[in-house]
Amino acid sequence: MSGDAEWCGQCFASLRATPEARVAVDQVRTEARPAGEATWPCPACGEQNPIALDSCRVCGTAFSALFRQEAERPTISPRDAFLWSLTFPGVGHAKVGRTGDGIARATLFLLTFGLTLVIAFSGVSSAALMGVVVVLLLSALTVYLGSAYEAYRIAEGDGPLVSARTLLWVTVAVVMGSIGLLAASVFSVGAR
Repeated sequence: MSGDAEWCGQCFASLRATPEARVAVDQVRTEARPAGEATWPCPACGEQNPIALDSCRVCGTAFSALFRQEAERPTISPRDAFLWSLTFPGVGHAKVGRTGDGIARATLFLLTFGLTLVIAFSGVSSAALMGVVVVLLLSALTVYLGSAYEAYRIAEGDGPLVSARTLLWVTVAVVMGSIGLLAASVFSVGAR
C-alpha cells in the first residue's frame, strides 16, 4: 500500500478518516454483515472475519494460522533418555524430540573422540601431542556424559544446558585447532 493511498485495498476503509470514524465504519460493517455470510475466527484475538480476508482485520493474524498445529514432543522417561544417550551421545536428545541438539552433540563427540584415536594411533612422540590427546579425550568424555545428563534434564521438562549454537562454535574451534595441530606436525617433520 502506498503512502498516498486514500483507502485500504483490502477492507476499503478510508485511510484519511479519523480513528473514531474508522471505528464507526467497522461497527457499521459488522452490523451490516448478512446473517449467512461465512466468517472465520481469528485464533489470536477471536475476531470473526469475513471469509474473503486473508488476515484478521483487528490483529493481522494470517488465515493460515487456523491450520497450524503444534508438533507434539515425544514423551520418554528421563531414565530412558539417559540410557539412550549413553548408547551414543545425541540419541537421547533425538528421543525427546530435540534432534538438532542431538546431532550437534553427536558431531562434537565424533570429532573429539575420532581425533583422539587418530593422534593416539599415529604414535604420540612428544609431550605436547600427549597433552592434546588428553585434552581431546577429556572433551569427548565431557560431551558423552554431559549429553546423557542433559537428555535426562530435557525429558524432565528442563531446557538444555548448552545450546546447539554454542556446540557449533566449539566444533569449529576443535576443527581449527586440529588444522593448526596438523600444520605444526607437518612443519616439525619437514624440519628434521
